[in-house]
Amino acid sequence: MRSFIRLSFVLVAVLTTVALGTSSAIATATGGPLDNHSRVTYPSAVSLEVLGRSMLYSVNFDQVLNDNIAAGVGFGSVSMQVHNTDIDAGKTATFIPAYMNYYFNKAANSPFVTGGVTLILNHSSIKGLDTSTGGLQIPTSSVMPTFGAGYESRSDTGFLFRVTGYLIAGKDLTPWLGFSFGYGF
Repeated sequence: MRSFIRLSFVLVAVLTTVALGTSSAIATATGGPLDNHSRVTYPSAVSLEVLGRSMLYSVNFDQVLNDNIAAGVGFGSVSMQVHNTDIDAGKTATFIPAYMNYYFNKAANSPFVTGGVTLILNHSSIKGLDTSTGGLQIPTSSVMPTFGAGYESRSDTGFLFRVTGYLIAGKDLTPWLGFSFGYGF
């Protein structure tokens, strides 16, 4: 049942991304208002991602490298529990997500794909435990690859919102969802 719920979250995120991307493409093709370049106008961004790559939260900084590519890094943490139980392990995982995003169009509102790694700073003390949110089992490696697809809206005033569906490679491949709120400057 748990896997079905996770898969449902990812499916909703992907369908939302496709629907919003299609509407952006239609508006752009018809000369709609999506011709602004706020991602390039505000090339740096600081954001808070709820859930996402660090399973509970992360604070991220990203920089636009060109019209279609941005790179970022963050810091996050999540409490841990004993594997396959709800028993608190009394430990917290500390993560550094590093990633790149590829945007499919230059407009302020764009679907994107993302890939990167999440480094586990205190890996030796939490290996084999599960995250309290999402139940991701920490792998034997201190690096977890992440892949995803999402949709970003960056306003003319710099406000940033992203929704992203992820696949996180912990001990098993775990589908997950993230919501980012931030400011571009």
